[in-house]
Amino acid sequence: MPHLLTPPHVYGWQHIVYLLVFLIPAAGTLALIKLKVKSEKTNTIIMKCVGGLLFATVAVNRISLIEFYGSTLALIPNTFCGITNLLFGLWAIFGKKNSLPFHFFVYAGFWGGVVNLFYPTYLGQNESFMYLPTITGLLHHSFAFYLAILLLMTGYVKPELKRFYAFPVGMSFVMVYGVFLLDVSNQTIPDGAMYIFEAVVPGTFLTWYVVYPAMILASLGLLCLWEKVICPRYILKKTQQTA
Repeated sequence: MPHLLTPPHVYGWQHIVYLLVFLIPAAGTLALIKLKVKSEKTNTIIMKCVGGLLFATVAVNRISLIEFYGSTLALIPNTFCGITNLLFGLWAIFGKKNSLPFHFFVYAGFWGGVVNLFYPTYLGQNESFMYLPTITGLLHHSFAFYLAILLLMTGYVKPELKRFYAFPVGMSFVMVYGVFLLDVSNQTIPDGAMYIFEAVVPGTFLTWYVVYPAMILASLGLLCLWEKVICPRYILKKTQQTA
């Protein structure tokens, strides 16, 4: 069956199998946690464990990229998801419940996870789907997506408009960090930094100044819908049921 030996690519059979293998257990475990886990302490332990997995997969991914690029500079996180997921994992382990940085990380982790789960442009780095930079890249985006949903579902992070400013401010810090990397390295960082000089999806108009504002506006729209429409209706319904 020669078609099974083709290099991995977006929506090739390996990618589709990975989506099924990740998404089905992810949905199942989230539902199980929602229905069965009532203790805040247990939820916190689960969240910190997922945060540890996220941090570990980002670390292994960066180490593996040294061999891929042939440069120790690859150890430095130079992508939006690379730096945010690394810090997201650390903050999940050591940060306080509903603290301000979470109001950046949950949006960044969610959108970065969605984009890279369903359109991972780095597939094809090697003929093997299990090539370490490829599989760890997919895994850390997957864990970030899962962790973001877990935090929101359990109420460990409570999204609110008055704290939404953390997301655009955090995005600004990420871009400043990218410019800093390019400056101090004389633009020798492998694959650049934060997509400043290239499209997020190669060959398209999806540059950082299109994608990043779009993520902010989409998050703001969803948050407004949640806070101004869904929550008031839910509260009204609960009030009517108890009246």
